[in-house]
Amino acid sequence: MKKIFCIILCAITAVCCCACGGNKPSPTEELTEPVTEAATKDEATTATEASETDGRAGLKAFMARFDDTPTVGDKLVYEDKDLTVTVHGINYAPISGPELHLTIENRLDKDIVLTAPYAAVNGYMITPEFKTDIPKGKSTNSNLTLPYFSLAIADITVIREIDFALRVTEARTYNPLFVTDIIPVKTSAFKTEDEPAEEDIAGQTVYDKDDIKIVLRGVSSDRAYSDGAEMVVCIFNGTDRNISVRTDDITVNGYELISSVLSRTVLSGKRAVDVVTFYKQELKEYGIDAIDSVKVSFEIKDADTWEQIDSTDMIGVELKGPEPPTVPSEPSEAPTE
Repeated sequence: MKKIFCIILCAITAVCCCACGGNKPSPTEELTEPVTEAATKDEATTATEASETDGRAGLKAFMARFDDTPTVGDKLVYEDKDLTVTVHGINYAPISGPELHLTIENRLDKDIVLTAPYAAVNGYMITPEFKTDIPKGKSTNSNLTLPYFSLAIADITVIREIDFALRVTEARTYNPLFVTDIIPVKTSAFKTEDEPAEEDIAGQTVYDKDDIKIVLRGVSSDRAYSDGAEMVVCIFNGTDRNISVRTDDITVNGYELISSVLSRTVLSGKRAVDVVTFYKQELKEYGIDAIDSVKVSFEIKDADTWEQIDSTDMIGVELKGPEPPTVPSEPSEAPTE
């Protein structure tokens, strides 16, 4: 009896479900919902396409000013008991950035992996792209890439000198072995004249102490890039040690932003130009449609020992700074919803 009752109950339930599923939406629902969804998708697509178009336009404008004529001849640029590095020219054709052609000989008795922890072009720190595996006792040809985005941020339109270092890691265990000394490479455009003095760089000086200087060049919120607004930061390291400069706290319109950070290593005697991105998604979460005020604090450490050198209080940022060079946006990981 219970079995029959269960069968009847299931049948009734199935009929009810079918009846509910057969209900058609009203004409208003049929017209309104798909149109609203389509419109939303069209608006999102248009915004994305506009952002990508602006990015390509910025890159095109920078490339129009970029000098791709300086050359580098074949030359042994580094040699010790473990490695030899020979440069074989520079190629400007790759879309990602100029490539320095290298031949590297591994004199160690183990397989190794080489990366480039940092590089500088014309005295400005650049984030290079480089990784290669070399079996023990062998040589390999590889390319060290200098991304056009990094060059554009520093407004470097001609490459005169490249300084880079190589980090050596054991391939089997991934144990770090050592980092080479700085390897200098000069192009045919190298000049002996000094770079512009620090005082010649316009902007808001927020730190100037013991040969370390930090200058802000305002906040740009009208570049229509998908990432959001950007604050340009210039760092000068006149000390005899490598430093790491990091934003400690950042607030926009009084709200603390978690995703907007800057962390940059600047070698002794070098400088860097970087940006802090205020992501649109995070601004939206706080209901920020327009940036009215920005405050930031910095932390400065020794890049080798991680010893703290100094830190600043919260500093009010002048939103209208000197107009920075127009540069393309770099793909980055914005906060996920």
